[in-house]
Amino acid sequence: MRFARTALGLLLTLIGLVVTFAGAAAAFWLVGPDNTISTGSQSLTSKGLAVITAPDLLDRHGPTLHVTATGTKPVFVGVGQDLDVSNYLAGAAHTRVIRYDVPSTFSTQQMHGGIPRLTPPGELDWWVAKSGGNGPRSIAWPIQDGTFDVVVMNADGSPAVGADVRFGVEVHRGFGICLLVLGAGVVLLALGLALASRRRPAAPVPAFTPARIASVPAPARSVPASPTAAPSNPTPANSTPVASAPVAEPVSPFAPERVSPFAPVATDPPAYRAPADEPITEEVPVCLPALTYPRPVSKPAKQPIPAAPMLMSPAAVARAKSPALLTPVGAGGPAYDESPYQEPVVEPETVSLVESPEFEKSDEAVRRTAALLASGALLLTTTSCGLLPAKNSIVASDTRPAVTLADAQAVVAKYNQLNNRANANRDAKLSETIEADPTLAQTRAGFVIGRKLDAAGKDSTKPFTYTDPQIGAPEFGSYPMRFVVSSCVSGEPDSRQLGVWQRQSAGTPWLLTNSVYPSASMKLPPMEGLRTPHKTDLDKLHSLPTSAATNLAAYLSGGAKSAQAKYFVLSPGSAKLLEQRAEAKVADTKESYIASVSDTFTPSGDPLTFITSSGEALVFLALTEQYLQRVEPGSNAYWTSGGATAFSSMVKYTQTLHQDYLHQVALVIPTKASGGTIRILSMDGQLVGAGGS
Repeated sequence: MRFARTALGLLLTLIGLVVTFAGAAAAFWLVGPDNTISTGSQSLTSKGLAVITAPDLLDRHGPTLHVTATGTKPVFVGVGQDLDVSNYLAGAAHTRVIRYDVPSTFSTQQMHGGIPRLTPPGELDWWVAKSGGNGPRSIAWPIQDGTFDVVVMNADGSPAVGADVRFGVEVHRGFGICLLVLGAGVVLLALGLALASRRRPAAPVPAFTPARIASVPAPARSVPASPTAAPSNPTPANSTPVASAPVAEPVSPFAPERVSPFAPVATDPPAYRAPADEPITEEVPVCLPALTYPRPVSKPAKQPIPAAPMLMSPAAVARAKSPALLTPVGAGGPAYDESPYQEPVVEPETVSLVESPEFEKSDEAVRRTAALLASGALLLTTTSCGLLPAKNSIVASDTRPAVTLADAQAVVAKYNQLNNRANANRDAKLSETIEADPTLAQTRAGFVIGRKLDAAGKDSTKPFTYTDPQIGAPEFGSYPMRFVVSSCVSGEPDSRQLGVWQRQSAGTPWLLTNSVYPSASMKLPPMEGLRTPHKTDLDKLHSLPTSAATNLAAYLSGGAKSAQAKYFVLSPGSAKLLEQRAEAKVADTKESYIASVSDTFTPSGDPLTFITSSGEALVFLALTEQYLQRVEPGSNAYWTSGGATAFSSMVKYTQTLHQDYLHQVALVIPTKASGGTIRILSMDGQLVGAGGS
């Protein structure tokens, strides 16, 4: 057990040294009291537009990432999802950090491309953390599960980036955990040293006292006589010869339980039984190992073996009572008769190893040490798991909501401000920063007509805002991204605005693409849970969006008696449009210079489809309409009034006159299970051209 204890102590000492050194290095060199593992300031430069980290460099989540950048120019530092960053820098030259070696070595890769003019990064809302401007710029971002990039750019998006960047990862309670590991190492080290240096306590050495062996004399040992020397004590002639003086088994004074190695070895003494009338001799021992000589004494009464000295150990007492002192060495059995004077032979008790007290104590020590080691291993495992952040679980292409609620509200607020300014000045250039087709096409046409019919600007559009916006933000994994807004319209309590905002790429702003104004009586689908359609969603619909657009165009072209009329429920605005077109046809054909009239609707572009929480489809589409008047042969015609004069004024045509309209439509397609017809929520048109041939 001593060898095992020493080996275990040395092993614990080695482990304690390693753990202590690791805990001290982690606590006071790697982490520090601020719980942050820092790379130190590193100079990162790029001839391109940015310095970014590779997506797999941030492969764990949980701790807080700290990034500080300082440059000669105003600098921007931000964190964004890789799908946004990659799209933003697509085709642009930049530098990518692809590897980091502890403590502060970065490996970079130059990504070749052009130098396009990018939207300044601070104007984009898809950053999960950002900071830009003069002086040192810092961000602190709790690392999320997914693929994210750290981006360092010039704040204005210009090329030639140069900045001193410092990265740090703040691990919650990291310094305390390192101190705990350090303490565990010290405990293991102390325990190992204690086990390795432990010695068994030495047994006390009792003072030697010559013992008197009485009661029954031991058989005498025969001592060979010298051939030249006469015996000093000749045996009387009338007595029976006796053997030489008996020799008591000497006991070592330093170990009473052992026989002294200097004791003379008996050589097969003969068995001897004293005659009844022979006097009993008493041995008077001297200091062992000297021999004792018998002398005649009177026959004493039976005397017990004297008690062992108080300084004798239990083992010495057992040895004193052992038959070895009463039985001749080498005899085959008891040499004395079983008289009342002979002490009974007591067999020494034999105890198995596993039952001995020494073994039980050693076993208990081993169990305690094992329990301590198991507790230490559990502690180190727990603390190590606390220090090591969790591995990212999202390995596929990321998806995310198109916009956050706060960012969507900010987009609507910005639109309200810029749209009113553009309407007041009929500024199409300003409208281009907040709108895209088909809404932008309608806005431009309205400005053209306004400048023609109201050159003084007396009838310009009154300011209005979209209020109480409700946001529906589906998830996307690529660009373009879209979200839907249902808002109230200030000053018009009887209508709402239903619009789609789209971002074509990560570097472009949000633009209003589709916009209709349903009446307050129309039931709009909820915005919560709005998502992009999958094939299974489309299979459950009563009609595909493209088929619905085609049938609606045919319905509007054919009028109220069209075969496709059974598929739709018209909104108040679309029903009024059909009535107006029917009345116009009748009135125009009565003109002498008009031979015939036709009205044709055609789908324009692909419908935008979203699936609501109920499984229905909210569809936005655009239709173009051409109202065509055929001129009678030999006649000519031209536009003299109305909005058409803004596109063709006082130009005479001999064959046809036409007016071109652009309509935006929002409708709801039910599922097959619910049945029903397609509900048209709103249909809003704008004259966008006129002319003839």
